[in-house]
Amino acid sequence: MPKYQEIARWLEQGICDGRYLSGQKLPSEQALREQFGVSRQTVRRALEVLEDEGLVYGRQGSGTFVADQEAEENAKSRQIAVVTTYVDNYIFPRIIQGVESVLSREGFQVQISFTNNRLQKEGEILENLMNQELRGMIIEATKSALPNPNIPLYRCLLEKGVQILFLNSGYPELDCPVVALDDVEAGRCAARFLLDMGHTELGGIFKSDDGQGRLRYQGFLSEIRSAGLQTEDDQFVWYDTGDIGSFARMERRFLERLADCTAVFCYNDSAAVELMELLGKNGIRVPEDLSIVSVDDTDLALYGDVGLTSVHHPKEELGKKAAEIMLSMLRRKGRQRSIPVAGYEFGVWLARRDSVRRLNK
Repeated sequence: MPKYQEIARWLEQGICDGRYLSGQKLPSEQALREQFGVSRQTVRRALEVLEDEGLVYGRQGSGTFVADQEAEENAKSRQIAVVTTYVDNYIFPRIIQGVESVLSREGFQVQISFTNNRLQKEGEILENLMNQELRGMIIEATKSALPNPNIPLYRCLLEKGVQILFLNSGYPELDCPVVALDDVEAGRCAARFLLDMGHTELGGIFKSDDGQGRLRYQGFLSEIRSAGLQTEDDQFVWYDTGDIGSFARMERRFLERLADCTAVFCYNDSAAVELMELLGKNGIRVPEDLSIVSVDDTDLALYGDVGLTSVHHPKEELGKKAAEIMLSMLRRKGRQRSIPVAGYEFGVWLARRDSVRRLNK
């Protein structure tokens, strides 16, 4: 380590340890020169590093003093943007509630936007945020399984010093933390349960333009292969955002691909409920004719005549964790800002209801 960095880190440690308090004068340049046996230029360079990090400030003719970090923090913007694909339904109100409960307690204002999982809308939101005094952004990636033309906008925000954290899924091009369900394990969990219930002819319905769909498919497939079973590609159906609410248009495809299956794993509860409606119209009973497992454990899982077995999504807890990590990102000082912040994956558990029947082995 260069000598000036050694001096800077020693002084920084003294500030962190409380040896030097806010407003207190640091040792003089001469004292530091004698202590470390270095030139005046080396000492000044070390102090410049700390000034750049906002830890100290110089006063002409008086020396160098410890900055009042709390006052500086309070003077900064308290605005955090929260952007989800949807706002007023499904899991999103609970996630937003979790985020807001933590940030508001710490004095931050939350600005909520939603993209409808459309890249154009995401771009408009990012461009609008570019002109605001923003400290951080907690955002759910839009169509995260696809190339995204808005990556340059994200990079511009990062260059402005905006801290960015992703919900549920992120973009591989950006080195930003992600707080999410362990989607690979969600797929494995669903497959294990269906296998334990005696099902070997398994199908799946997955969302193709969100990264979670790919990961859940990966986990589901790997668990089936680990059990020594094979799967057929034509027992899986892929849909995208534009197909939501329109499974009836794909009725023939669904019925043909799931015809030889005894059980199916659905991307989420919304897809599972839509599938159950389609099956009911065609006289296919759940679970007598086809068992179903999905992900998210929402209120939708409780609707209808058959309760839906679903991998639990933490929702509000996920929002709280995202807010806590964002706060730690905002409070990092100095050299810590160059160290990537780790994201977080929630473990999974299965909420068992009546949509899966046991087959005789």
